Amino acid sequence: MNPASTAPSPPESLVSAGKTKRRWPYWVGGVLLLVLLLLGVALQLLDPWLRTTLEKQVATKSQGRYRLQIGELRTSLWHRSASLRNIRLRPAVAGPEWKNSKLPRLLADMPALRITGVGLGALVRGAVVPIDSVVLAGARLRVLDLPGQAASGPPLHEQLPKHLDGLRIGFLGLLRWQLAYGPRPQPLASVRQASFTAHDILLSAAGAADSQRVSYAAALAGQLSGAVGTVAEHRVRVSRAAYSTQGQQLTVDSLRVWSLRDIQQQGAVIRVQLLLPRLLVSGVSSPELRRRQLRLDSVVVTRPWVAAALPLQPPPPVHELVASVCKYLAVDHLRVSGGQLRLTAIKPRPRIQDIQLQAENLLLTAAGANEQSRIWYARSWALRTGRVQSTLSAPVYWLGIRSTELRTSTGLVQVRGVTIRPTMSPAALARYKGHQTPHITVRAPSVQIAGFDFAAFSHRHALGARAVELPRLRVLIAGDGRFPLNPNPSLVTQESLAKLPVPLNVRRMEITNGYVATSYVGPKTGESGNVTFNRIHVTLRNVTNDRRLMTSATPLVIEANGWLQNSWYAAATFRIPVFDPNGAHSGEGTFGPASITLLNPVTEPSRLVRFASGDVRRATVQLRGNRQGITGTMRAEYSNLKMTLLSQQGGADQKTLATKIGSKLLNGIVIRDENPRGLGPDKLKVGSMQSRRDLRVSVFSLWRQGLVSGLLNSIGAPKKIAQSISEKP
Repeated sequence: MNPASTAPSPPESLVSAGKTKRRWPYWVGGVLLLVLLLLGVALQLLDPWLRTTLEKQVATKSQGRYRLQIGELRTSLWHRSASLRNIRLRPAVAGPEWKNSKLPRLLADMPALRITGVGLGALVRGAVVPIDSVVLAGARLRVLDLPGQAASGPPLHEQLPKHLDGLRIGFLGLLRWQLAYGPRPQPLASVRQASFTAHDILLSAAGAADSQRVSYAAALAGQLSGAVGTVAEHRVRVSRAAYSTQGQQLTVDSLRVWSLRDIQQQGAVIRVQLLLPRLLVSGVSSPELRRRQLRLDSVVVTRPWVAAALPLQPPPPVHELVASVCKYLAVDHLRVSGGQLRLTAIKPRPRIQDIQLQAENLLLTAAGANEQSRIWYARSWALRTGRVQSTLSAPVYWLGIRSTELRTSTGLVQVRGVTIRPTMSPAALARYKGHQTPHITVRAPSVQIAGFDFAAFSHRHALGARAVELPRLRVLIAGDGRFPLNPNPSLVTQESLAKLPVPLNVRRMEITNGYVATSYVGPKTGESGNVTFNRIHVTLRNVTNDRRLMTSATPLVIEANGWLQNSWYAAATFRIPVFDPNGAHSGEGTFGPASITLLNPVTEPSRLVRFASGDVRRATVQLRGNRQGITGTMRAEYSNLKMTLLSQQGGADQKTLATKIGSKLLNGIVIRDENPRGLGPDKLKVGSMQSRRDLRVSVFSLWRQGLVSGLLNSIGAPKKIAQSISEKP
């Protein structure tokens, strides 16, 4: 018998179980296939659904004012990424319907948006969703209109879907954007290309509370090129600008500003033309920027060129202008190199070249303005300039300066190569003014001020210094007596010093090796008389209008010495109590040996008198002056004095028969040919000074009047005649 035929058969349950075990892979495979099929269908439907949802969300959130169009949207769950192309955002309603909207009205075209590294698990759980990067490149954005008031909605992180704790974006890049603001075709502002990047953005409540972040980001950077805009009636153009929170630095290249109105005219606001090749700001801290409180390390301005028309009304203080933008602003170092400045709408129209400016520890706040130890908000300033040009008493005088330097830390002010010259002839100047006017030319190789009180000047507009020195000063003064006298009181008086609108306190002023040349056209002859003063040394002490320092016991003291016509030595001292109500002052002087014929260049054209001979051995003068006149004495020792009267009709030597007879009578009867006559002190004839003051002439003219009257009386002219002649202009 066959054993196999006799073996018992397996139970049917075991057979059924074996068949089931062999079928389960098919069931699992079928389920997976179904899942994959459903997933594939879902993925095929996901992109259109997302695109439709986004478009609807924009319409809903904007209350139907915007229409979003997405040309293509692709997602990849495997790569956890999404890509959008040809995105268009357009207003869906007409312009008038935006009147009460808090949304800006704009047009946007975005070629591509790429999102990578989305944390799907966190998205499902509703936790903080990590995103590796979001990049939007090549967008074109035009803002047609801004809302009347900014939207005051909740913070951005609170506008996320409720089931999300937040977003954490590793990198956000808005690259190569084109921006414009304003209606077509001429926008108010535009940017040819702008890029903005942000790192580690934590869009959550924790990110908003993190004081080390700016706009939820750990680091921000941006740059733009080709920016143009209109601000406060000015057009602004920026070639390139860049900012980085990590480097804490802002750079601006090729900034240009120009006024849309004429900068030759003043207006309600300042009008400016500016060319700035480079601006570098360092130390722009992100947390401080967020709080509008900046403590900058440095501000460096390179080769700025500025032309400005100052406003009709003085602008507010700098710290008030700054406060509207920044609550607190401090700058450790300010540097300006190679600057140029021109003020166009004020009569002086100054121009300053090659400005080199440094400031340390600036505090542009109200406290910085009022702190007495600061000077114009800073602990110290240092300034150097090249050539300075301006007008004085425009258009009468032109001012030129070769260079200047000041340092507030040491109180030093140096001005080199100073020139002041009239812009017209003496006759033209007198004709322009309508009366006699000094025609003055000044040349000073240098002016040095030591111990200048910059703090008092900046806070109280007070002028105070330890010493002022002017070496080798040259002054040319011309006058024309053919015109009437100035009807107004002269300003060259001690009363003018007392009435200065600013406090003045200079301990010492000194002129060394100076030169003064004067010329005066006689009112009758039309000829010019000339006299020079050479090798002049003048010292002024106690030049002040401070009543505590200026008393009768401590007056202004002027000590001067030099050479008349480079041959006649003279020295004088004047004591002037500036606040004396009657203008009282006194003086004394001495004149060394010389020939009196040195005065002929003055007396011939102005008085038609020539000194034929005369040798002065010594002369001393004592005088007292006030607002009424001058009195005093002159002791002149001379010999061989002879005078000749001249006439305009006298031919080459200006002599006629009448003047010859008059000269003989003058020398024989009136003139004392020598003084003293004989021996002994009683033989010296003392000349009496007596001359009334005309307040229309300067105090120097008063002193000249006294010298003339004293000299004429000492040589024999009666007092009344000497006084009358001295008072003639």
